[in-house]
Amino acid sequence: MRNPFLNRAISAYATANAVVPPLVAVVRLYERAVTHLHAARDAAAAGRFEAHHNAVKRTVMILAGLDSILVFDKNSDVAMTLREFYRRLIAQAGGAASRRDPVAACDSLISQLSLMLRTWQAIAAERGEADNVAGASAKGSPASVVGRTMDHAHGGLTA
Repeated sequence: MRNPFLNRAISAYATANAVVPPLVAVVRLYERAVTHLHAARDAAAAGRFEAHHNAVKRTVMILAGLDSILVFDKNSDVAMTLREFYRRLIAQAGGAASRRDPVAACDSLISQLSLMLRTWQAIAAERGEADNVAGASAKGSPASVVGRTMDHAHGGLTA
């Protein structure tokens, strides 16, 4: 039996298509996380704290999902760096609402995730998959996406 939190994290992968290349799935997940953080920032600015909480929760689920599928067999240094990055962001996101300025906390998270997003986009472009990022459809089962495409710290990014 799976942990309910993990089930929700895995469901975050529903935005990726089972037939898109792994790098495209990673880029799309980062884009989705940044989108949720923008919504969280806007909600906090408007004093809509329940909406802020829900948007942050969706971001955390994506990050937890990315963290949960890291593989340490190859490139363990990369996997460990990504794990530390994801867990640090999860902790920061979890405390964003309780910060004196939750809007600034969200801006900091957006900045950090955007930097990593641009890095993954550059890797996709370098490997010739950048054209697949825009306009990829969002179909397919989350389990197949996790099983096939999210081996992003194992060197399996080429399909």
